[in-house]
Amino acid sequence: MTQPAGDILVLEDDITLGQLLCNMIRMYRLGDPYLSLSEVDACQMLRERDFKLCFLGLRLRSGVCKRAVAEADARMVPTLLMVDSEGLEELVPPPRRGLVLQMPAREEVIRDAAVTLLEQNAAD
Repeated sequence: MTQPAGDILVLEDDITLGQLLCNMIRMYRLGDPYLSLSEVDACQMLRERDFKLCFLGLRLRSGVCKRAVAEADARMVPTLLMVDSEGLEELVPPPRRGLVLQMPAREEVIRDAAVTLLEQNAAD
C-alpha cells in the first residue's frame, strides 16, 4: 500500500508506545495517525472524524476500552485490537469489524494486520 488510506486513530495510554505506533503508521504510509491517550478522548474523536482504521490498546490505566470498541463498531470502523498476555476475556464481544492481535508483536505483524483491515475496508 503506497497511498495513505486516510485518518487512523491510535488509542494507547502509554505515550511512548502510542508514538511508536504513529511513527510506524507514517513510515509505512498507512494513513495519517491521530493519537489519543484516553478512551474518553478516543470516543470523542471517533464521533468527530471519519477514521479508516483504529488501533486500540485493550487495557488502559482507566480499565478495558469497551466504550471505544463499541463506538468504532457503531461507526463501522475496522479495529485492530491489541491485547496483552491476559487476552480478550474481559471484552465481550470483540470488535465486529477487526482483528485481535496478541502483544507484544513484531512491527511487520502489526503492519500486515493493518494493511489487511484497510484492504478489506476499501473493498466494502
